[in-house]
Amino acid sequence: MKLAILDGGSSLQKAQGVVRTYPSIWQGSVVDVGCRSRELETALMGHRVHYQGVDVDPSAEIIADLGEKLPFDDKTINVVAALDVLEHTDDIHHAFSELCRVAKDHIVITLPNCYEVNTRLRFLCGKPLSDKYGLPSAKPQDRHRWLFSLHESRKFIHDCAVEQSWRVADERIIVGPRSRHIAYAVRRWPNLLCKTYLTLLAPR
Repeated sequence: MKLAILDGGSSLQKAQGVVRTYPSIWQGSVVDVGCRSRELETALMGHRVHYQGVDVDPSAEIIADLGEKLPFDDKTINVVAALDVLEHTDDIHHAFSELCRVAKDHIVITLPNCYEVNTRLRFLCGKPLSDKYGLPSAKPQDRHRWLFSLHESRKFIHDCAVEQSWRVADERIIVGPRSRHIAYAVRRWPNLLCKTYLTLLAPR
């Protein structure tokens, strides 16, 4: 797979890297599902788009749960982005189908690779994988519901895209500045060395 190169490790730098990787798709309406702090909106500055952020958090522009139903008609949004979102949903298959239902031209998705070497080492040493996993005493506001590898992410996206009459137009492994010097190794062993999977979907 090809690489998507980031300038840093922040959420904003990831969003900027995604926008830079697919420069020609950002047109018309863009819905950012799971928008959090709206990093994608910042990354899209200079693009002529109508941005809308969707999240379960009350501070979002549109309050909605991807796990239930997005408040848009079928095939009405030019670009739907779900950056590090699907792993937070209880019903990931339904959530994916909702993205496909409302999108018209493109869907951009990133998913974490929980089998990356640093995660494996933390698990081996008995340390928490991240604050998104584990069993806290108090009910968390948010957490990851799914633990999967890069290979599983790819199979899920490819299989479910076909089922929803979409296709994988492009897919990449995201590489930050620390991994740039081992790009060859990341390409050779992505399930071990890549932290994030990026894919661009288009209608079949």
